[in-house]
Amino acid sequence: MSGWGRGRVAAITGAGSGIGRGIAAALAASGMRVVANDIDPDGLDETLQLVRAAGSDGVACIGDVRRREDVGRIVDEAVSVLGGLDVMVANAAVGIYADLDEMSEEDLDCVLDVNLKGALLSAQLAIPALRERGGGSIVFVASVQAYATLRGCVAYGAAKAGLVAATRSLAVELGADGIRVNAVAPGTIDTPMLARDLQGMNTDDAEGFLDRVRGANALGRIGTVEEIGDVVAFLVSDAARYVTGATIVADGGFLAVKRF
Repeated sequence: MSGWGRGRVAAITGAGSGIGRGIAAALAASGMRVVANDIDPDGLDETLQLVRAAGSDGVACIGDVRRREDVGRIVDEAVSVLGGLDVMVANAAVGIYADLDEMSEEDLDCVLDVNLKGALLSAQLAIPALRERGGGSIVFVASVQAYATLRGCVAYGAAKAGLVAATRSLAVELGADGIRVNAVAPGTIDTPMLARDLQGMNTDDAEGFLDRVRGANALGRIGTVEEIGDVVAFLVSDAARYVTGATIVADGGFLAVKRF
């Protein structure tokens, strides 16, 4: 399917590392030009190196998806610099984990504003530009935690479940415009966010946790950002032209495993 994205433009939030970087690389490999957003300029530079190494054009857009003007600038860069917008991937996320009765209001706001509000703003502001192109795709990056979760993940799980619901609702709203709306719900993926979550553990505890994760899914391993990038590439390609309102769970079979 190499080259199918040529002539198209994608914007990806949270593209400075992890899953967002994997998505940027996958879409660039298809021939798409990429607007990469993040709050980390150094991370964006590294992502754009991958985009350009794939032979595609890339533009960095530093900004916080909690701020409407910052999200608007992502769309403006796509239109003014690269000529339009065909795909918006709302990926930016933050993980702050605590029991709800112990979570500060500041942390609660941060999780909901980045993971849910930021994604909805990204979709909302992309719609006019997508309509200008005669249609396109919006992809929300949700999480397996929308379906099965752990203690300390109330806010995170709620935000990601909200994206699954938003995927269905927005697909209904935008179908007549030729805009498809889908989501991917990753399981445990090897990312800097996972590494940060493990930093508070000693080596034995961290390795034990990873062993439990590997043993908890059917494939017996942790996923890679490239694998999530490939799912998103499929969802925005013509191969998925009859797919909308769907959430693809990419969790190595975690939800399929029966637990006693």
